[in-house]
Amino acid sequence: MSVFIAHATSLFRRSLGVPGRLKTLNVPPLYYLKPSALAILTPGIIAIDALLTANVVELTWRRWRNPPETAENGGVPALRPWWLRVAVCTMEVTVGTLLACSLLIHRSRTGALLSILPPKNPKAAPTGLNRRIFIQNAGNWRTNGTIFPLSACTLTRVEQKVLFLQVKGMYGGWKFDLNKAFVDGEPITSVETACEILATRWKEAGGQGTILTS
Repeated sequence: MSVFIAHATSLFRRSLGVPGRLKTLNVPPLYYLKPSALAILTPGIIAIDALLTANVVELTWRRWRNPPETAENGGVPALRPWWLRVAVCTMEVTVGTLLACSLLIHRSRTGALLSILPPKNPKAAPTGLNRRIFIQNAGNWRTNGTIFPLSACTLTRVEQKVLFLQVKGMYGGWKFDLNKAFVDGEPITSVETACEILATRWKEAGGQGTILTS
């Protein structure tokens, strides 16, 4: 539950990121991974989840009755006590809501595209202080995404095939899976080679973090 609260709280904090759209670049993105089927189908799954939750709650509230042997003269048993039905309905709504939130958080925190943008001022030195990055998560459509200052970002290798990007002042971050991904426009054939390319490009731009583990 603390994870959901932390993510909800971060929505109300002032973020360093600004919405943006990725226009045509002269170079391919640093990282790209086609969104998974789960990410694509998340809206539909949430709609089904909401429908099922509503039906279960309605069934619990209107038709959850006492055992048949409690009925008088073979009639229809009375409904369960209202406080018991309220408790169960609340539990059902909570479970449905947590499932939907889990899917949304997973999709929004799974990186699909990462690109290092040119400096705002072409005459300025290309350091981390005047460079920006463009991020698309698995839920972004077309060219929509978020732009962050590179100086506030840290890219770290947390597993053999997983990189994790964190932004200063924000809870959590974005997971970039190297399995079946593209680096510099080319499919990854070697994870170590891909990490070397990522580390070189990231450091040249002025980024922070540890990508190479050896």
